[in-house]
Amino acid sequence: MKSLITSAFALTIQLLLPFPAVAQTPADDPKTEKTVDAAEAKAPVPSFFSETTVTATGSKRDVFEIATPVTVIRREQIERKAPQNAADLLREEPGVDVAGVGPNQMRPVIRAQRGLRILFLENGLRLNNPRRQTDFGEISGLVDLGSVQTMEVVRGPASVLYGSDAIGGVLNLVSREPAAGAFAGALDLSWADAGDRQRGSAWVSGATGKFSWQIGASKRSADDYEAPSGDFGEIRLPQSTRVLDSGVDDNTLWGSLGWSINDRNLLRFRLNRYDAGQTGFGYIPGERYGIEEEVKIRILYPEQQFDRYTLSYFGNSDANRFASSMNIQAYYQRNKRQLNNEIGINIGPIAPGFPDSAVEANTENRTLGSTTGLRADAVKVFGGGTHTVTYGVEAYRDRSFNTDYSVTTTRLRFAGPPFEVVQVSTRGKANAPNATNTSSGLFVQDEITFNPRLRVTAGLRYQSVETRATGTPQWDITGLDFIDSNTVGSLTATYELAHYINAFVSYGTAFRAPNIIERLFNGPTPEGNGYQLLNPALASETSGNWDVGVKYRRANAFMELVGFRNTISDGIVQDFLSPEDVLQLPAELQAAIRASGARFVVQQVNADRLRYEGVEFATGYRTHVGITLGGNFTYINASRLGATTILPPDDVYRTKTFLYARYEPEGSRLWAEVNARHNGNAKANVDPDEPPPPVGTELPAFTVANLGAGARVYAHGSFTHDVTLWVDNLADTLYAEFTNASFFRPEPGRTVRVGYRLGF
Repeated sequence: MKSLITSAFALTIQLLLPFPAVAQTPADDPKTEKTVDAAEAKAPVPSFFSETTVTATGSKRDVFEIATPVTVIRREQIERKAPQNAADLLREEPGVDVAGVGPNQMRPVIRAQRGLRILFLENGLRLNNPRRQTDFGEISGLVDLGSVQTMEVVRGPASVLYGSDAIGGVLNLVSREPAAGAFAGALDLSWADAGDRQRGSAWVSGATGKFSWQIGASKRSADDYEAPSGDFGEIRLPQSTRVLDSGVDDNTLWGSLGWSINDRNLLRFRLNRYDAGQTGFGYIPGERYGIEEEVKIRILYPEQQFDRYTLSYFGNSDANRFASSMNIQAYYQRNKRQLNNEIGINIGPIAPGFPDSAVEANTENRTLGSTTGLRADAVKVFGGGTHTVTYGVEAYRDRSFNTDYSVTTTRLRFAGPPFEVVQVSTRGKANAPNATNTSSGLFVQDEITFNPRLRVTAGLRYQSVETRATGTPQWDITGLDFIDSNTVGSLTATYELAHYINAFVSYGTAFRAPNIIERLFNGPTPEGNGYQLLNPALASETSGNWDVGVKYRRANAFMELVGFRNTISDGIVQDFLSPEDVLQLPAELQAAIRASGARFVVQQVNADRLRYEGVEFATGYRTHVGITLGGNFTYINASRLGATTILPPDDVYRTKTFLYARYEPEGSRLWAEVNARHNGNAKANVDPDEPPPPVGTELPAFTVANLGAGARVYAHGSFTHDVTLWVDNLADTLYAEFTNASFFRPEPGRTVRVGYRLGF
């Protein structure tokens, strides 16, 4: 891998350094400012709602001109909303949602897909962790939003450009660029009464001669927040209740150093470090809402550390035969994590008239994962601008080392002497073997302008994935290796019905290779009340996705309507084994399951087919007095196809409506916004052999409203002073996002947030 990276950098510099230097400002990033083609030359309708994207097509494009559904959140919106992390912003956008609670554990959900079916990127480089469970994925808090210029969400598969895991969508955080030829920076301070959350951050940047630089840091502390009293499905909280393990203490350090070799070639080194103290999955004990829990689960992360180092080369040319622009990025990242589970299981009386016996299981998992990777892509414009070809290679290697230690205490209680017998057992075998995961792929995409109205994009990718178990104490790794390859493609078309209306259609295939944990995990589940069996035969899941829609945009209005259908074949889902299935397992394995106190046994399997389909609608209108009205609506339906009895794996909303009114006159120092979101009720996905959740078999509807305002209170020279005020959950409603409803983790009650920003 190291020799591959070195050779690629050497070859690229040899190809591109001879390019003649031409005038180019430092802000002209060759990655984002690709050579202008015919599609860009035809100026779109100037609009207050204009957005551009890099993630959706691999080169900078106006969102209105492309067929790929994408959501772009700009720096101004990030500063105004002051979210806890990137996923926190998704509640208000069409087709997307959030899973997890608290500042640390939130993760994105796109079109009912979450966890490992969402590819998390920073500047086009993957952040996904091969040691995560299927439904979890990587936390978005790894990247400090203070370092982010734009946040882009591709709604739907994007495997042609980004490979495995982009089967449901992509979240890409694009870093801010250093100030061009000047010294600039900001200081941000914020506070929220939910958990007494406090955050401070600062960054500075500048440029001297051929060098540009930036550095930033943030620190945050938050206690457990409180959920309000109220009813949510079959759950009733009689009073405001603390959501345990929902706080965190964390900090981030990030920075970059760039060297402009000449006006056409740029080298940049970027670093990012995230360090979090104890946080958790978030939970409320059942006795707080009148439920006697047979299983009590506490999931803690006492330690999380993430480091990434990236070396990038950007170059562009008008004369090179092979590339109008080129981007090569080599990176190394290291993810260290500790996961603790504290589980209490009521196993009932061992004989009639006896007190309830119990099992207490405490487990500790330590994981060290590292990734070395390379991504090289180039763009070539030819045919008078009618063809824009994007092509490249991508390779990475994940290494996973882990240890597990558990202590299980069984308390057998009797009606008479000896009244209680305590049995203690320990286990030091890792729940998954150490392993490496290696992947490499080639891709090519051509954006074709047939005429001023019709634009077609076709793409193709081949990728190979290999998982190899390595020597691990107490493990027999024979037969656990896995090799898989996939070829995926996409075809999209956009047709201009009028200068302000575009119709589009797209079809694309995608894939997701099973990761180390999905294939090789064998033992008590992280959720604590189950036991997972390994499945070395697990294969990649694949999908075919249709998008059909229309876009309308004028200077003061926009509308987008998209219908989608994503069918996943061989979908990897968690199958709950019936008691009869468990009795067919080897006796030694049955004994291990009984000793763990697990209530159920699961195994990751390839289901026949899963289908997710729906409609996304978004609109906005801006008046001449600076009032903007808008909103969006999403409908999603998840179903299974074929003979399997396995249900779609996630609890998701069926309908979501978001409305807002914003006052922001041009040139004014004031802004204000009121918004409201409504989730309609939906059926909980419960397997026939899975116990029903406390919330009930139906996820109840809820409505939540928020109010915010901000002002630039003072400006002098280059110095600005801005304040913001938000009141979230105005009605103090008890609710949980549907992905958090079954394992009940409600959101905070009415929350006041204030922020101050000094810019210079």
